[in-house]
Amino acid sequence: MNLISLEDFKKLPEYQTFIQENPDVGYLKVHAFTAYGAVPIPGASILITKDIENHKVIFFQGLTDENGMISDIELPAPRAIPVSEPDIVPEYTVYNMTAIHEGYETLKKYFIGMFGDVRIIQYVKMIPSIELKGEDENAS
Repeated sequence: MNLISLEDFKKLPEYQTFIQENPDVGYLKVHAFTAYGAVPIPGASILITKDIENHKVIFFQGLTDENGMISDIELPAPRAIPVSEPDIVPEYTVYNMTAIHEGYETLKKYFIGMFGDVRIIQYVKMIPSIELKGEDENAS
């Protein structure tokens, strides 16, 4: 799989097909925290990608703010369904999200379904990693 930026992907013919299928925009908010939401995790690295054809496209890359959040990440999504058509099942596009922060257990991976003109919140519960010290280190 070829890792590629969104800017480079826009230059390829596959982009036209993707954007025709996803002409609308969905909005994602990420909230990284620990201690059951009591402590925000600033500086968590967030990467949002999507596998399209033989490319892994990077749609977003950034760090959470001092409140452990990133707001208003815009992602292409299928056309929103009007409220006047409640019997239609809305389509969605799935993105991959990875969250990682030094000092916390491994990385977190999520699959996020984005709907046109809908705001989604993805909570990222991070658990501090615990390093066990050997007896030799504690002997001093």
